[in-house]
Amino acid sequence: MSYRVPNFKKLPDIKSDGLLAFAEAYAQRIRQFYDSRAQWHRRLYRLSGVVVILAGAALPLLATIKYPHQTIVVSSAGVFVSVMTALRAFYKWDQGWVLLRQTEFEISAAYWAWKGDNPDPDDKAASELLLKLKRIREQEAESFFKDLSFPDNQK
Repeated sequence: MSYRVPNFKKLPDIKSDGLLAFAEAYAQRIRQFYDSRAQWHRRLYRLSGVVVILAGAALPLLATIKYPHQTIVVSSAGVFVSVMTALRAFYKWDQGWVLLRQTEFEISAAYWAWKGDNPDPDDKAASELLLKLKRIREQEAESFFKDLSFPDNQK
């Protein structure tokens, strides 16, 4: 289950299928996109955490028992723990998981509110849903990028 950002060419055509069909398909597709990404962030966060714990806990044992190529094994385990810890810090899978899941919940809430509030939706309601989804995605992007530091523009 791997979803990419919705390809507008694969969504219903607004001119022939109407804005309602487009809004319906887009809302469902964008929700699936965020759900899929949140699942991957959760998996990577948990897997990398377990791997760091197990490899880190094994290091004292690997360093004290005698066996062939001990130096290489201990060094490799140390490098592995360092790399996994750095990847966790760099990608912030835990924060991404939370942010993506919150965004998916907001998109789902907007979609179900649209479905519940509009027993017979029209183009105006579809347009409002699309604008709401746009605002949700903009908030997610702002939240993601607010903690990133960029080098100052030097002239």
